[in-house]
Amino acid sequence: MKKSILLYSIFCALIMMQSCKKDDTGIPLDQIVKIDSASITKGATIAISKDTTTVTYGNIIITFSQTSTCFPSKEIFTFTTNGTTLPNEGYYEWEFGDGNRAKGKTVTYSYQAAGSFVVVLYVMANANTELAKVVFPTKALGQITKPEASFTVKYDFPSNQNYVTFNSTSSVNQGDFVQYLYEWGDGNQLISSFGLVRYEFPKKINDTTYPVKLTVTTNSGCKADTTIRVLIPGLYNIKGSFKTEAFDACTNETIRFTSEAENVPTGAVYEWDFSDGLPVKTGNPITYKYKYPNDYDVILRIKLNGRLLYSTNKMVNSKGENPKPKAVFEETLVSQNATTQRWSFNSKSTIPTSTIDSYQWDFGNGIKNNEFYSFIETTYNKAATSTQYRVQLIVTGNGCADTTSKMITVPKL
Repeated sequence: MKKSILLYSIFCALIMMQSCKKDDTGIPLDQIVKIDSASITKGATIAISKDTTTVTYGNIIITFSQTSTCFPSKEIFTFTTNGTTLPNEGYYEWEFGDGNRAKGKTVTYSYQAAGSFVVVLYVMANANTELAKVVFPTKALGQITKPEASFTVKYDFPSNQNYVTFNSTSSVNQGDFVQYLYEWGDGNQLISSFGLVRYEFPKKINDTTYPVKLTVTTNSGCKADTTIRVLIPGLYNIKGSFKTEAFDACTNETIRFTSEAENVPTGAVYEWDFSDGLPVKTGNPITYKYKYPNDYDVILRIKLNGRLLYSTNKMVNSKGENPKPKAVFEETLVSQNATTQRWSFNSKSTIPTSTIDSYQWDFGNGIKNNEFYSFIETTYNKAATSTQYRVQLIVTGNGCADTTSKMITVPKL
């Protein structure tokens, strides 16, 4: 059992002896309790052996010990008195120094609170006759001294994620902590009298989780421990970007994004920010459709366990949701005479998400015009027979094109 009593090497016991007189049995008291002159001068002697304390005064011998106060034990003192010629039928009364008393040659007692106490043993020949009074000290640790071990983990140094702060938040209802033992899980440990410590874990390529164990010890000798798994990030040498491939660009554009980054650890998450104001997407490869044509600054972030390992970006052009123009025009006979007809052509072409970039006219009579005219006229010559001409319009926008045509008939001369 744990002995935590701190006793003086010699405690000047207060010994109070009655004057030598006869007890009720007629036996001289100096024959019952023998005290030599040295003992009277120096008082009681106290000796400690392992977990037992012995108090000697003349032929009175008191021994006591206590059980461990650490949970689930309960600190219990056992006091016993022995000695030659002590009356078997005598009275033995104990005062424990906290206001409580007990009777008997052997008694047990538990102090509820920690502290130093003065114990008094009265040796009585009978209920009214005191033979001796022996006074000695003891120290109690009290009850319910179980500590609770806990600590926090904090990465205080962003530039060095391997250097971690640990702070004990352990508690105990009685007593104080005297030792903190941190076992880092990498074969090393640290014993400290302070709960706040820092430790630098080894640098490794991959993320490593260490079972960090804290064992706390109180001044009562009680211990408790707890373990937290601590993630130490690896040193990843990721490099590279991503490629894009567009499909059905002028009808229903879909763009596929594929990471080309190297040295990415297993289990990493690829997070894409397409820079169009919508939530990020995850996956690799991943396909995406933009609603509007534009140049977008696409950002790829690579994360592991929620931690950003790497990011890269590039500009990506999208044609949007409805990129293709619709070619439409109207034809009108403007004028004619005996030999010619003059026609006008007015483009009604549209594009949903942008503007038209070009108009390309082919009037079917050998005349073409690509000078960005949405309204244009041309003259046809009459021939000996009625002639049909195919008029064609090609419009472009968003890099896409659409074509339409109509037939007009020029009468004969």
